[in-house]
Amino acid sequence: MPPKKVVLIVPPDLAGSRLDVVLASMLPASAEVARMGVAISKGKVRKLVMAGAVYLNSGRVRIASKACRAGARIDVYIDPAKLSTDADRERGGTASGPGSSAWKFTEAAILFEDEWILGVNKPAGLPTQPTLDEARANLYALLQKFLRARDGADAYVGLHHRLDRDTSGAMVFTKKKAANAEIGRAFAEHLAKKTYLAIVASRERTLPDSWTVENYLAREKGKSGRMTAVRSGGDRAITDFRTLLRADGYALVEAKPRTGRMHQIRVHLSQGTADVGPAPIVGDRAYGGPANIAGKTPVPRVMLHAAALTFPHPITNLEISFTAPPPADFETCSRLLFGNASSNGPRS
Repeated sequence: MPPKKVVLIVPPDLAGSRLDVVLASMLPASAEVARMGVAISKGKVRKLVMAGAVYLNSGRVRIASKACRAGARIDVYIDPAKLSTDADRERGGTASGPGSSAWKFTEAAILFEDEWILGVNKPAGLPTQPTLDEARANLYALLQKFLRARDGADAYVGLHHRLDRDTSGAMVFTKKKAANAEIGRAFAEHLAKKTYLAIVASRERTLPDSWTVENYLAREKGKSGRMTAVRSGGDRAITDFRTLLRADGYALVEAKPRTGRMHQIRVHLSQGTADVGPAPIVGDRAYGGPANIAGKTPVPRVMLHAAALTFPHPITNLEISFTAPPPADFETCSRLLFGNASSNGPRS
């Protein structure tokens, strides 16, 4: 069952209040929430925000301390089943779901580290941050646990961007609060440059050597969690693409997004342009990607990998760049399609 949307309008008496304070005040009194039969605590409010279930004036917000203006519209997407499961757990019950032992964070996942920041190679299948399901492991919590065991109970972890659950690759975290402002600015002002690799299916026409997609993206009406190109009301999205390898009906593509919209690369590839036909990512069933390659070999997940991340160091301002080698499932898919040609890392 898809999540149910609750619409709130910030009243004058809550103007200037934090987002989590507004939600904690208004959600329990909402008639829609009452009909769902779920209890909303301050802890659940924070989980809704961190899980990306809250939109402020149509923009997704994951910062609980965001100030709200009077008259602002807040859309909250609530899954009653998951919230009820959390409530049962808090009363002493148990919940089903993958445990935190599914993947262990080790030194092998570290791509770069100094006293200020930490570069990490995120595995596919692991959410970046906590979700509404407390039993599900997430990279942020596992990294925090690892650092506290290694460096002491006061070890700090700052989260500033995310990758989709099924996307693997390079991420950066802060180790000191003093680094937060500049790292946050790097992502907000698009100073952080990301390079992705994607294995795509392109059966209608041959992909060009390079092309750019520029349009506006918004949530697709009636289809929870999906984005689509729109003529008005969306957010500007730009991605530069380059074809690296070709095979019969498939290609290995490099993607460099200039903006950071939800599912941007996936939508830009799946919908194509007037000049470049659709080339959905292999394994991306939500956007029309094939679930099998060559008609028979199953694909375990969306074949999208964050291969490199470059940004100014938050303290020295020197350029920092680190790369993440593609995981085994990506390499296996690449070898099946392109033979011994390497998919390891972005091309210059």
